[in-house]
Amino acid sequence: MLYMGMTEDTEKGWIFIEYRTTWEMNYDFILDASQVVINTDLRENLQQIAVSKAQGVDFENVLSEAREYKYNLRECPSTKEENGALIIAGRSQLMECPIQLIFFNNTSTVKLCSPERGYFEENGVNVFDNYLNSVEIKAHCLKTERDIKANL
Repeated sequence: MLYMGMTEDTEKGWIFIEYRTTWEMNYDFILDASQVVINTDLRENLQQIAVSKAQGVDFENVLSEAREYKYNLRECPSTKEENGALIIAGRSQLMECPIQLIFFNNTSTVKLCSPERGYFEENGVNVFDNYLNSVEIKAHCLKTERDIKANL
């Protein structure tokens, strides 16, 4: 993923970093990328899974429903159907700070948000580059695995 820039909401204390994926994302990719983050980093500290049917429509928190499906987004009724955007949030075990990722369907935009301004001052604005690059690569690997299994 390519770092595009950082903005800050000084009133609420949140940092917003925009990334562009290598290729435009469809909802299938969003599910894979979100599942990678949940499985490898946030599962123990997951605080939110939310979906929005379209841009400009309020997000609906579906964390309790996803919990019923053991956080398998492809099985959870609210997340398996195509949405306009998907949010996952919690405390990152790998990065040791709270994060929120927003994936926008049929775009190449991913937003990473965090209330830890000092974390970025200490580590630089590109501190999440490798993290998100790994998420993107692992998401493509999940799709490849599914494609191979489907063709066996």
